[in-house]
Amino acid sequence: MSKLKLCLVFCLVALATGCATSGNPNRLNAFHDAAPRSVLVVPPVNMTTDVQGTTSVLATLPFYLAERGYYVFPVNTVKTLLEYEGYYEPAEAHAAPPEQLANLFKADSILYVTIHEWTSRYMLLTTTTEVDFEYRIVNADGAELWSARQQMTYTPDNNSSGNPLIDLIAMAVTAAVERAAPNYLPLTRQANSLAFYGPNGVPPGPYSPLYEQYYKQLDAAQ
Repeated sequence: MSKLKLCLVFCLVALATGCATSGNPNRLNAFHDAAPRSVLVVPPVNMTTDVQGTTSVLATLPFYLAERGYYVFPVNTVKTLLEYEGYYEPAEAHAAPPEQLANLFKADSILYVTIHEWTSRYMLLTTTTEVDFEYRIVNADGAELWSARQQMTYTPDNNSSGNPLIDLIAMAVTAAVERAAPNYLPLTRQANSLAFYGPNGVPPGPYSPLYEQYYKQLDAAQ
C-alpha cells in the first residue's frame, strides 16, 4: 500500500478525531455515564480460517485505546492469566460472565472484538485483501457502552506502462506478491483508527488532553 494512501487515511482519521463531539452523542450516553478509566482487551474471536488473525489483531488494539486516553491492561499478560483461569480459547473468554473477567483484573470496561473477515482473494490478475472487525465495549456488569464495525479492502494499483503485455505481467506479479504477503496489518490499523477515532468512535479517556474539553462541550450541549 502506497505511503500516500496511508497518509491520506490517517489525515482523515485525525480530522475525525478533532471533531470530538461529532457523530451521534446520544448513542454514547451509557459510555458517558459509566466514564471508564481502564479497558480490558480480551483475545479476539476469529471467525475465519487464518489462525494468525487473532494474534495480529490483538497486538494492534492497545495502542489506539491508550492514545485515546485509557489505561489498557497488557494484552499478553491478560491472555496468560485468562489461560491460567481456564479460558484457553477466545470464545471461552467472550462467553464468560463480564463481571467475572472485570473482577479478575479490576477493570472498568471490557473490549470484545470479533474478526469476521481476514482474507485475501485471488481473481484472475488481481488480489483483494479484506478485513472486517466488530468491536464492542461493555462495563463491568456487561452493559454495552459502545459498539462499531469496520470493513476495509485493498487491491494493489497497477500503473499502465502503455505496453499491454508488460502491464499483464506486472499485474500478475503484483497480485502474486499481495497473495503471498497480504497487507493485513495496514488494513487492521486503518480499521482500528476509524473505529476508535472516527465521529462515532470512543470518547476521550481520562488520560487524554481532550478529556475535560470533551465533557465540557457535552455538558454545554445538554
